[in-house]
Amino acid sequence: MKSIAVTNDSNVYRDNLLSLCQDDLSDFNSNKERNRKVTEDWLIRKIKTNNLQFKFFLTLSFFKGNQSIIAQNLDNKHIKKVILDFFYPHKKPQDRIKLWMFQERHKESQNLHLHILMESIDGLTWLMKNNRKIILQKKTLFAMVADDYIMDDVIIESLTNHIKNYVRKLGHGKQSTKFKRIGDFSTRVHYVNKSIENLDFDGWDHIDFENSDL
Repeated sequence: MKSIAVTNDSNVYRDNLLSLCQDDLSDFNSNKERNRKVTEDWLIRKIKTNNLQFKFFLTLSFFKGNQSIIAQNLDNKHIKKVILDFFYPHKKPQDRIKLWMFQERHKESQNLHLHILMESIDGLTWLMKNNRKIILQKKTLFAMVADDYIMDDVIIESLTNHIKNYVRKLGHGKQSTKFKRIGDFSTRVHYVNKSIENLDFDGWDHIDFENSDL
């Protein structure tokens, strides 16, 4: 079988060809376990090589059933802007936080939801640097006054509220925005690539290459 190099038409990741994409994609289905492992190994190498410090794992679900990858990628572009505007309300620095985005289909409806691996910045620097408005629950404010709080919790709560305000397609329930600490990043990378074995997408469409900092 002749090998080919598979590239994105937009050239977004032209210089970052997936080593796993050297095989003809017609053979993708028969090698789903291998493709998942190779994909995960490639992503973990990217994390280590680029010294990425992923700190949060975010899952977003939407109230309207969207099954189109193209439409979801357009929504992801807006979501990424909303997140970056939260941390950097004015000019975005060169060394801004990095995000990776992965789409997944709900088993029954086949509608898409989104997983994000996200870096963070120093909480006090973020809070003090700009004249910002954040939304917090009263119990969080009391915890801050009592000096019994973790800055990560402030970021998680305020960013969650920020996203809910500016991403109109989100579901309305509490489960529509799930925000967790990253934990073991290899476990998270393994989780977000389960679509490969489930054959929910053609090739590697579960990774939003255009909007991820890969």
